[in-house]
Amino acid sequence: MPIDMNKTIVEASLDHLHDIIVPEAVGYFPLAPGWIVVGLLALALLFHFAIQAYSAYKKSLYKREGLKELESFTEQSQEETVELLSLAKRVAIAAYGRETIAKLSADSWWDFMEEHSKVKVSSQLRKNIAKILYDKSYESNHQDYNAIKKFVTLWIKTHKGIKDV
Repeated sequence: MPIDMNKTIVEASLDHLHDIIVPEAVGYFPLAPGWIVVGLLALALLFHFAIQAYSAYKKSLYKREGLKELESFTEQSQEETVELLSLAKRVAIAAYGRETIAKLSADSWWDFMEEHSKVKVSSQLRKNIAKILYDKSYESNHQDYNAIKKFVTLWIKTHKGIKDV
């Protein structure tokens, strides 16, 4: 028996051990069906948000065009002051439609502009604008022009479109 025991000890010694056989790495593909569903839902959400962003971009095109045209005003003349007011009216027509805007004038126009934006028109500015538009003897000054340009710029940037209301 001692011979068998020595043979067993030699067979069990660490020198005769073989390396562990490691299984092959698990691949990433094919995915489980749950991951495919999650991936498709993520793609659908991405597509949905891309369409919404594009729609919002197209919807605000008239604002960007109005602001771009506003940058071309530099002369500070009475004619250009009237053009600034005309630009505000054209932007409003693009946003709310001709039927809604065409019937507005004087105080109803200013009230409409205040209702649909964060900008408020002072009574003095309203009076000065009326003089610029209707009193040919009135000469507008740089303060009037700057106040009107600032007002029109802020109105174009902050007004709520018909779908935002």
